[in-house]
Amino acid sequence: MNTLLFLPWFRLEPWNIPIGPYTLPIQPFGVLVACAVLFGARMSEWFARRQRVDPALVADFVTHLVVSGFIMSIVLNAVFYEWDSVVESWQTGHWFKWFGMSSFGGFVGGALGVVIWKKRRHLPVLQAADAAFFAFPFGWIFGRSGCFVVHDHPGRVTDFFLAVNDYHFGRPPYSPRHDLGFYEILWAIVVSALFLYLSKKKRPTGFYLALVPLLYMPIRFFLDFLRVPEALGGDTRYAGLTPAQYAAIVMLALAAWMMRYVLHHEATPLPAEFMLGEDGEPLKPLPAPQKSSKKKSRKKRR
Repeated sequence: MNTLLFLPWFRLEPWNIPIGPYTLPIQPFGVLVACAVLFGARMSEWFARRQRVDPALVADFVTHLVVSGFIMSIVLNAVFYEWDSVVESWQTGHWFKWFGMSSFGGFVGGALGVVIWKKRRHLPVLQAADAAFFAFPFGWIFGRSGCFVVHDHPGRVTDFFLAVNDYHFGRPPYSPRHDLGFYEILWAIVVSALFLYLSKKKRPTGFYLALVPLLYMPIRFFLDFLRVPEALGGDTRYAGLTPAQYAAIVMLALAAWMMRYVLHHEATPLPAEFMLGEDGEPLKPLPAPQKSSKKKSRKKRR
């Protein structure tokens, strides 16, 4: 009976655009990841305006996160998940082989981007980081949709009603399997709705920065148990856990500490030139107070 409820198997293939004698392949995954970045950036700027923070400052902050996160997602995925392929590529001279992307590598890269932004701009971080993390689940809907349409996160065989039927993994005959990308889309939709509701009320600065990992890390830790076992071609495991699960434990602890911090400490305010007034226009920095100079009266010599 459950077979009637399974999601049907499909996979979006690249769109080949002819350009003269050549063809340009447009990857569905890449298109959806680009949509994730653009929509996430837009939502972060929307949230910044509600908090009376200059959206240009937040856009600059998000750019640092995205660039650094993209680079580290590839590097750490190659190191922790595809090291054998990396070594093989070095030995054969194929230096530019694509090794995929790791979401936790992106998180590490994002943290590195924060450090770089702080050193370059010398500004408080929490206001910009809060806007970026508020936008995270909105962008994640598109990002994980990219994973889902190409099915690059196969799970175990199951009879769960949200499984993908005839999942093309391994050799036929194919079976229904969990698709972890689809489950994270559902998580992102629910959390996006929650964030829109929470944004109706003023929250402490840094609240969303702490709340995102508090909500995501337990889900991700659980979902990794549904991955294809390593013996059947699944992700590498260390002492029974994936690298992402170890990272989730660390990040959950940091998020709990961060939430406690933001609830009990007031954030350092941004300079006035990076804030907006009630009319939505940038505040002008207050003029420096002028020192009053008193002229000393000189007695005239008689």
